[in-house]
Amino acid sequence: MKNKIKEYIKRKVPARLLEFFSYKAVTITKIPRKGSIVSDLFILRTEGGWETYFEFLQFDSLLNPKSQITSINVIFCFYCKNGKFLMEKEISIPAKIKATINVNKIASEFELKYDCLFAIFHPHKKYWINKYGSFIAERGYIGYSNPKKGSIRGFVHGNHDAIALSKKRRFQLLGNYSFFKKQYHLQHMLESNFTYELFLVNPSSSNQTATIIEISDNLSKKTRAIIPAGGMYKFLKCVDKKKSNCNIIIETKLYLARPVVFKIMSTSFDVFHG
Repeated sequence: MKNKIKEYIKRKVPARLLEFFSYKAVTITKIPRKGSIVSDLFILRTEGGWETYFEFLQFDSLLNPKSQITSINVIFCFYCKNGKFLMEKEISIPAKIKATINVNKIASEFELKYDCLFAIFHPHKKYWINKYGSFIAERGYIGYSNPKKGSIRGFVHGNHDAIALSKKRRFQLLGNYSFFKKQYHLQHMLESNFTYELFLVNPSSSNQTATIIEISDNLSKKTRAIIPAGGMYKFLKCVDKKKSNCNIIIETKLYLARPVVFKIMSTSFDVFHG
């Protein structure tokens, strides 16, 4: 009974209200509707010659190792930078435990030529984990490459349980946020001789104000941006001619404003979570 009461409160009471009573009661994401399939909002890079790939794993085979691997259909949904739904496409995945999907190729069918977001929804079916109140969530590995920066792909895993698709085909953004500003300290010093691109995704159902604070040599610079609900914002840090390394603090009301960071070098790049 106690656990059911806790679950009911977490479902019905916004995390920002629970925060007044205890920070331990706060959850980064909402509990999705029963029977939903969950996905991150992944960054699709197409501008400037970038290519995006997804390493797809057959969840059913991982959850039921003795079962035979069969081909399945999954749904790729695309969203613009402002969080608005653009289009979707059902993709057939071959009967393999792992398959590499060229996301740019899917996007090109819809003539998507700009960076945006995408989600991947596995089939709605009964998984044995459902009876324990768990959900299938896609937060797998995305691979990025750029011919101008060499032939090696850089990989980074998903960031959030960002969006859910219910059995009734209703989308639900899952990110929680606070009444109070939170600071996320980037766990990487930005070196002055490289360019950095930071992608911030807003998985909440409300627009969020983000302040990016650059700190170097006891000086600070602030950049403010509005990130639409379900959308993203790209922050660019160019090579610093003064040769000053800097630290980054991201201030928002999101409980986890962790960016995906691209470190751009002359003939290569790296991608990682901040």
